[in-house]
Amino acid sequence: MRRRTTCTSLRERTSWSWWATWRRSPLTARRCTTHSRKDLDQQPVHVRHAVDADKPAQQRESKQRTPKRRRRSLAVAAFGTVIEWYDFSIFFYVSTQLTRTFFHGDSNSLLLTLGVGAAGFLFRPLGAMVFGHLGERIGRKQALVISAVLMAVAMFGIAILPGYDVLGVWAGILLVTLRCLAGFSVGAEYTGIMVYLMESAKQNRRGVAASWAAANSELGSLLAVGGAALLAHWLTADQMDSWGWRVLFVVGGLLAAAMIPLRRFMEETETFEKLKQAGVAQRRKGSPLIDVLKHQPKAVLFAFLFSSIGSVTYFLNITNVPTYLESTAEVSNQLALNLGAIAAVAAIIATPFIGLLSDKFGRRAMTLTLGLVLLVTTLPAYLLLAGTGNAGAVTGVALLAVPAAGWSAIGAAAIPEQFSALGRFAGMAIGYNIATVLFGGFSPLVATALIDATGNQFAPAYYATAIVVLFGIPLMWLMRDMAGKSLEEVDRDPVLRRATAEKSRR
Repeated sequence: MRRRTTCTSLRERTSWSWWATWRRSPLTARRCTTHSRKDLDQQPVHVRHAVDADKPAQQRESKQRTPKRRRRSLAVAAFGTVIEWYDFSIFFYVSTQLTRTFFHGDSNSLLLTLGVGAAGFLFRPLGAMVFGHLGERIGRKQALVISAVLMAVAMFGIAILPGYDVLGVWAGILLVTLRCLAGFSVGAEYTGIMVYLMESAKQNRRGVAASWAAANSELGSLLAVGGAALLAHWLTADQMDSWGWRVLFVVGGLLAAAMIPLRRFMEETETFEKLKQAGVAQRRKGSPLIDVLKHQPKAVLFAFLFSSIGSVTYFLNITNVPTYLESTAEVSNQLALNLGAIAAVAAIIATPFIGLLSDKFGRRAMTLTLGLVLLVTTLPAYLLLAGTGNAGAVTGVALLAVPAAGWSAIGAAAIPEQFSALGRFAGMAIGYNIATVLFGGFSPLVATALIDATGNQFAPAYYATAIVVLFGIPLMWLMRDMAGKSLEEVDRDPVLRRATAEKSRR
C-alpha cells in the first residue's frame, strides 16, 4: 500500500481548514508522520487540506532556476542602479536652482548647497550598517525592496518641499533631513546590487554582469543631466528656479516607487539560499558587521581603498563636470549640461566593455592598466576643459569619464569577490560607503574649496591624482584576482561548502 508523509504545524492542527491553509509558514514547528492513503482519509479535514496545499509549494521548491528567470532578476537588479544614481545625482545637477530656492542666494550658498548634498553621504554608512545586517539576515532581495521604499519617500518629499520664502530656515533643515534619508537608503543600493549581480551571474561572466551596475549608474546620471538639460532648454531661468527642478524629483520618486513591486518578484541569489538552507543566517550570533570586520579585515580594507579611488574619479570626472565648467571655465549652463551628458554617454559605452575585458584578462591586470591611465590622462583632460574650443572640451570630458567608468566596472566584480558569502553584503556595505562618504560626496566640495584657496583651477586634477597614487599601491598588494573562478573558490566558507556538497548529493 502506498504510504504518504504528512507534516502539520501546531497552528494548522488548531485552526479552521481554510485558515490553516492560508496561514501555513515554514518557520513554524512542524510534526511529520507517515500515513497510508487509508489513514490519510481518516484524518481531519484541515489536515488533508494542509497536505494537498503542500503539493504546489513542494513543486515550486523543487523547480530548477531557469535561465529566463535568472535574466529577468538580473535585469531588474541592474535597472535599480539607474534609479539610484538618477535620484542621488539630480541634486548636484540642479544645485544652483536649489541654492536660490532653499537658501539666501549669497556668494556662499553654492558651497552650502554642495554641503547639503554631501550630508546625504554621511548617512550612507549608517544605512550600510542597517542594510548590511538585513542583507545577511533576511536576504539580498528584501534589503533592496526596503531601500527602494525609503528612496521614493525622500524624492517625493524634496519635490513638494516649500522654499525659503515660505518656511525660512526650516526649508534648508528639511532639505537636509530628506537628503539624509536618501543617503540612508542608498547605503544598501549599489553594494547590494553588486552583490546580487555577482552572485547570480555565470562563472566566466561575473565581470560583465556586475559591470552593468556601474554602467546603469552612469545611465542614471545621464538621465539626470539629460533631464536637467532638456528642462533648461525648454523653460526660462525663472521657470526652472520656480518649479522646473521639482519635476526632476517627481520623476525620481515615480521611478523609485516603480521598483518596489519589481524587486518583490526577483529571485533570491542562490548563494544566500544555500546559506539559508544550511541554517547559517539563523544560527549565527552577534552582528554580521562585527563578524566581517573581525574575520575579513583585508577584504574590508580592499573595498575601502578601491571605492575611494572610484568615488573621487567618478564624482570629480563625471558628476561634477557641469558645476566645474560653470563656475571655473565660465561656460553657459546649457553647454555645461551638454558636456556632462557626453561624459555620461562615454562612460556607459565603456563600462560593460571594460567589464568584459576583466573577465578575459583578469581583474588585477585591468586594475593596474586603468590606474596608470588615470595618472596619465587626468591633468591633460582638465587642461582641455580649460580651453576655448568645444572639440577640446569634448575630448577632455571623454578622457575623464572613460577611465573613471572603467574603474567602477572592475570594482563591481572585484570588490565582492574579495569576500566570502557569509559577510559579503555587510563587508561591502561598510567599505564602499565609508569611502564614498569621505572621498565621494565631499569631493566636489573639496575641489571647490581647493580652487578658492589656491586660485588654481586645476586643483581637482592634482587631488584625484594624489588619491590614485596613495591608495592604488596598497590596493594592488591586497587584491585577489578571482576572475573566472567558481563561487565556491571565491567564498572560502566551510559552512557554505558543506551546504553545496550536501545539495549536490541529494
